[in-house]
Amino acid sequence: MIEIVEVKSKKDLKKFIQFPDFLYRDDPCYITEPHLFQKTLFDRKKNPFFLHSRVDFFLAYKENQVAGRIALIRNNNHIAYSGEPSGFFGFFESTDDFEVARALLNKAVSWNRNEGLTTLRGPENFSTNESCGMLISGFDKPPIVMMPYNKPWYNDFLVRFGFEKEMDLASYALMYDQLLLSPSVERILKRIGDYLTDSDITIRTINYKMLDQEIIPLLGLYNKANRDNWGFLPMTEQEFRNTAEQFRQFVPEKMILIVEKQKQPIGFLLALPDLNQVFSHIRSGKLGPLGMLKFLWYKRKINNARILILGMLDEFRNKGIDLFLYQKIKENCMALGMYHGEACYVMENNLRMKSILEKVGGKCVKQYRIYKLDTLATKK
Repeated sequence: MIEIVEVKSKKDLKKFIQFPDFLYRDDPCYITEPHLFQKTLFDRKKNPFFLHSRVDFFLAYKENQVAGRIALIRNNNHIAYSGEPSGFFGFFESTDDFEVARALLNKAVSWNRNEGLTTLRGPENFSTNESCGMLISGFDKPPIVMMPYNKPWYNDFLVRFGFEKEMDLASYALMYDQLLLSPSVERILKRIGDYLTDSDITIRTINYKMLDQEIIPLLGLYNKANRDNWGFLPMTEQEFRNTAEQFRQFVPEKMILIVEKQKQPIGFLLALPDLNQVFSHIRSGKLGPLGMLKFLWYKRKINNARILILGMLDEFRNKGIDLFLYQKIKENCMALGMYHGEACYVMENNLRMKSILEKVGGKCVKQYRIYKLDTLATKK
C-alpha cells in the first residue's frame, strides 16, 4: 500500500529534502546542495516565489518508508502572463517502482484539477527561471551547478503515465583551454569588434558596489530580452534582487558581462562558477565545521564554469554580439582559472545558439525534457 502525505511540519520537510540523499547514495554522479541552502529555497518566508504563488509538497510512503516526493505548483504569475490555466510539478523523485510514481502523479492530477487547472507541466523547480527539465541523456556525467540530475527510469515512468514531450533542452560542453578558433571565426570576431566600436557599443562587467543601481535596468533588460523565448516567465523585482544577492556571494564580477550602447544596457551574459565541484566533497549535505572547511578549501579549486544565460534586445540580435560575448566570457573564465564548462539550457528550436556554440567548439553532452499532460483527459 502506498500513502501520499502532505508535508506539514519541519520534520516532514527534512524528510523531503533528505530523501534524494538516500535514493542516490550509491550514485557517483549525484551531487546535493548543502541542506542549509535547500531549506532557504523551500522557506515560504524567505523565497519570494511564495509571495505570488502556491506550492504544496508531498511524500510517498511505502511500507512506512519514504519512497518518493513531489512538489505541486500553482504559478499565478505564469497564469496571468500566459493566460494558460497550467499547473506544474517539480522536485520529483521516486524509487524504481512505477506504483510509487503513479501514486505521486495521480496526486498531481487531482491537485491540478482541484485548482481549476487543465494542463500539468514539468518538472520545474519552481519555474523556468530556476532548475527545470528531466535529464534523459548524459547520465554518465555529474550535473553542473543549478542543473538537474535524476534516475534514468523517470522518463519511462512519465511516458507510461501519459505525459508527452513539450520541449527538449541541451547542455553543450566547452573546453576553453583546448579551443583554437579557426581563421574565419577570428576574422568574424575582428569585424564584430570594429562594429561595436563604430556603434558606440561597449562591454563591461557588473559592479557589485553599485548593485542597487544596477538591479532595475538589468531586470527590465532580462524580461524584455527573453520575452519571446518558449516558456519564459518575467521575474519580479523581489525575485531578481534575491537572485542577484545570491550570485554576489559566489559569482566573480568578471563572469557577468553587460552590453551597453550609450550607457544603456542592451544585452548581457551570465556565467557561474561550478559550485558542484565543491558540493561533491560534502556528500552528507551538512555544512558543519568540517563541511565548511571543505567548502572554503575546494572553492579555491573550481576550474569549471556554467554559461547560464545570454540575452539581447531584438534590434541588436543577428549582429554577432552574442558570438563576441562567448569569446569574452571564455577569456574571463580562463583568467579566473576556469578552463572548461557547459552552456545550458539551449532549447531544441534555438538554431542560432546551437550554431554559435558549435562555432566556438561546443559539443552536446546532455539532454533534458519538459513534459505536459492534459489533466482533464487523464483517468486516475
